[in-house]
Amino acid sequence: MSRTTRLVACALSLALAMTAATGCAKDEPEDMTDNGTVITAEPVAIKIGTLPTEDALPLWVAEAQGMFAEAGLEVEITTFQAAQERDVALASGAIDAYMGDIMASAALEAGGSPVSLVTVMLGTTPAEGRFGIVAAPGSDATSLTDLAGVPIGTSSASIQEYVVDGLMAGAAVPADDVKKEIVPKVPVRFELLMNGQIEAAALPEPLLSLAELQGAKLLADDTTGVNLTQTVLGVSDKYLATPGGMVTVSRLLDVWDQAVDVINADPTAWRTTLVDKANLPEVLKDSYAVNTYPKATVPTSQQVESILAWMRANELLTTALTYDDLVQEMPQ
Repeated sequence: MSRTTRLVACALSLALAMTAATGCAKDEPEDMTDNGTVITAEPVAIKIGTLPTEDALPLWVAEAQGMFAEAGLEVEITTFQAAQERDVALASGAIDAYMGDIMASAALEAGGSPVSLVTVMLGTTPAEGRFGIVAAPGSDATSLTDLAGVPIGTSSASIQEYVVDGLMAGAAVPADDVKKEIVPKVPVRFELLMNGQIEAAALPEPLLSLAELQGAKLLADDTTGVNLTQTVLGVSDKYLATPGGMVTVSRLLDVWDQAVDVINADPTAWRTTLVDKANLPEVLKDSYAVNTYPKATVPTSQQVESILAWMRANELLTTALTYDDLVQEMPQ
């Protein structure tokens, strides 16, 4: 049974008050209709957890512009300061959906909190959601090959480490020559770089732009070739299997598209929102290039499978997860 059919079957079983024995087993086909009549459901409230980054801008715009209410949706957006806090909230049921990366989503799924990735929020093209490696001000490094054997500040077992490996491999630096200095907190890593205490660091936006503005040297980013970082909207499978869960998420994605149209028509008009919501450094408030955002679309097989393969190679994933285990294209 496909993920779509399984979730619809679970929702129908709940709507019809079927017994646990009837259930939502993956290998038991369920009819999507009752005596030939499609069962409908009303939207239900949804709680979405985000981090204070630019990836969630369309959600904030939709909230500010009253788009959720116009669509008959009750949406609560909660901002977490750390991904771990967000993941704990999802696993505990305190939130129903989240803004995160594919690696974190795979870890949730493997850890017993099944999720469905319903759209990419940022990163469908190389131009969206820049991530790069910079050398400290005054460094002699001019390319990634100059960093062979030089520790690069990054976090471990994370999408950031995955990007470091990907960029270094793209520069033909042998894996044995890729050295890392683990500095989990990005602001601390930024300060160490700018103070010359580490020679290079991997940084996401907006700290990447801030580092360049203050004299760091960009050696490479993922705005050319393949985009290595996708932010996704993930939804708890438990929520999707409730009556109204799929209806709500389908409408939510419609609202996402509306908000994307508003932002993309004039991205700079939303820079103040980023300053307020996304921890955009004050020094960048008048110059930071606001992203354009993608319409709702699920991540590709390549985007997901390459991350899963890296996780397995680094012994971060022991279960046999696949693209189909994680990705859910919502019915229209």
